[in-house]
Amino acid sequence: MPKEWYISFHGGDEKTSFNNIHVYSTNGKELRKALNKKSIPESITLRELRGFVFGPDQNLYVVNAYFEYSEVLKFKGASNRDGEHDFLGIFVKRHADVNPGIDHPFNVAFDSEGDLYVSSQNTSLIARYHGPASKTGQPGTPMPLPRALDIEIDLPPGTFVPSAKHASNGLVEVREAIFAPDNNLYVADRAADCVRIYEARTGHFLRNLASESDQVDKPIHLLLSPDGRYLFIGSGGTDSILRHDLRRNFTSVFVTPKSGGLNGPAGMAFGDDDFLYVASRNRKEILRYDAKDGRPSSRPFIKNLADNPEFLMLVG
Repeated sequence: MPKEWYISFHGGDEKTSFNNIHVYSTNGKELRKALNKKSIPESITLRELRGFVFGPDQNLYVVNAYFEYSEVLKFKGASNRDGEHDFLGIFVKRHADVNPGIDHPFNVAFDSEGDLYVSSQNTSLIARYHGPASKTGQPGTPMPLPRALDIEIDLPPGTFVPSAKHASNGLVEVREAIFAPDNNLYVADRAADCVRIYEARTGHFLRNLASESDQVDKPIHLLLSPDGRYLFIGSGGTDSILRHDLRRNFTSVFVTPKSGGLNGPAGMAFGDDDFLYVASRNRKEILRYDAKDGRPSSRPFIKNLADNPEFLMLVG
């Protein structure tokens, strides 16, 4: 099967056809929708999809972000004969009593142990859930609080990184969270103008990237380079992409402000063609930059999208 681009869009009532993951060829041609809506029960509505990832069980986990839904859906990793992913079930779902931490979720990430982490915009925290192969708890249910959260306040079940309302090193306005090769969790804190770093499994706060660089301005999306050396940061306040060297602990500008027409940097991914692909959310375009020096291509990879692109991934 040839590689293809998967892209999620803002969606919503006015853009119902975009409440799915859309598939494009490596030439930028729109092909189909990735999720088989016919396989989804009527009780479930796709609405404002955000982050998605293939899990340790090779299945596809998708954030359904709209407030009243706030859930992580699970689809078969292998596509059917129509090239779509069939629905398997709800893996994580918001519940006012037993799981209030997930509320308007943004993205998902799995750690080295196979457990799931979800960042949520309304609660400004990251919650941790037993992974699909967990032997210590029911998959998809909140995990116990990590050792670093030995504080005398009530926190939502599963809390791994609390909000700033609950802890001094908590999150003000969380967006993307990803694990790096150093096994630490890197978290974009948009309102705090920094990327926070927490130790995996323990949740212990380590430091902020903003302490080494004042270039981070309203970060939203994060991406690791294929070799794991660099962390790329979408700096929404400057319409630029920063590159942080994880070995040297040094941050520099990789894509200069508004280069190539960048306006509202969203999802990022590397292609197989030595280009970095970036969703320009406000211009409704997918842009390309030289993976070595950040120079923009002469024209957008995809332009005139009918909705705001959010996340993208090269699949195949």
